[in-house]
Amino acid sequence: MARDRSPPNSRPAKRRKESSTTTVASLGDDILLEIFLRLPCLATLVRAALTCRVWRSAVASSPAFRRRFRERHPAPLLGLVFNPPGAVQDPALPAFPSFVPTRGTDRDQAAAVRGGDFFLTSLQERPGVHNGWEIHDCRGGYVLLANGDQETMAVVNPLARRSVRFFDFGHEDTLEGNRTYGVVHRACLLCSDEDPTSFRVVIIAHDKSRVRATVFSSATGEWSLHPWKHIPARPRRGRGKWWIRNSNMQANGILYWVSKTRKYMVTLDTATMDFSVHELPIFLQNQHCTFVVGEMKNDEACIVYAINFTVGVLFRRTESDGVDRWVLERVELLETQLVRLLGEVMENYNEVQVVAVRDGFAYLATSEKLSDSGAPSWFLSLCLETMILEKLFQRTRDSSVYPYVMPWPPSLVGNFGRFAPEDGT
Repeated sequence: MARDRSPPNSRPAKRRKESSTTTVASLGDDILLEIFLRLPCLATLVRAALTCRVWRSAVASSPAFRRRFRERHPAPLLGLVFNPPGAVQDPALPAFPSFVPTRGTDRDQAAAVRGGDFFLTSLQERPGVHNGWEIHDCRGGYVLLANGDQETMAVVNPLARRSVRFFDFGHEDTLEGNRTYGVVHRACLLCSDEDPTSFRVVIIAHDKSRVRATVFSSATGEWSLHPWKHIPARPRRGRGKWWIRNSNMQANGILYWVSKTRKYMVTLDTATMDFSVHELPIFLQNQHCTFVVGEMKNDEACIVYAINFTVGVLFRRTESDGVDRWVLERVELLETQLVRLLGEVMENYNEVQVVAVRDGFAYLATSEKLSDSGAPSWFLSLCLETMILEKLFQRTRDSSVYPYVMPWPPSLVGNFGRFAPEDGT
């Protein structure tokens, strides 16, 4: 009889169970992007998406996701950039803009600011520039500056640290030809959400009845001089021929300037390069009214104005007579909110002024009751959707102010950035 060779107490071998665990690495792009959509802000998304090439590629290859993320999470304000004061005591000392960060609690946004070059130290590497720099515009993460002798411009991306583009604008084919005829205004910076590595710079000049635009393209590295255009609405007699204020406002590809009489708005459509003139509502012509043209979250153009502590919002609407006009849509008295935010120091101020409008937020500054009181201004942000006011910081207001809103890095937008040559996406 054959002996059983089985070991004592032997048990039948168990089948090895296959793992059914789902890992993050195994998620498809659709599910991954739905998870990313629920991150709290752009700074956190950037940190997460740059963890690996697969995640970066999922975000970079989906314009639809980026649109949805922008709708749910507006790009965060990292701080305000201030021009140097108008008068410099010692001309031998270069003057540079200053940056004041917002005092938020988001650690990813704070890390982005700490990692950036907001002191603009890269500008000091430009040889032969000794008179400092002045901001002309700030858009799309770029800061557009002109040096003190108005011969050189620079476009700087503080978050990219060494991303600097220098170009001259004082030669005969650009501004010298304009200065012969009239007044040259501050330059405007045009950027694209879906092409973050390129930009355009637009400068206008005008005489008593005409206006012209000069455009610099980062793609070609050259200026193009557009022909003079006659303005259909002329200033009233006796006002002088320099009739457009030196300001630069824009919304959704349209640039805006205001006449010195505050009666007209001159616009330039940067897609067609056509100028037009529109009459402003009567209450915006009030000398005690400050207003700025900007954009809502959906890119719709708006005007935000302030008179005393009242803030109003206007939109462009087609009325019953078929004519497009700026129409007042909402008004908010901010005095109660200001008292809650500022407390007793509120008695030092008698108005707020609009300093900028970006992405559905208006940025305001308090103004003193007494010009010699020495009280610094409080800077505040106003959500134009909810009309809720938030306090940013207190600072002396001695120059123009520009919001610095966090941009999408090129590596998360299409085939741009250092990942592109290797990914081929």
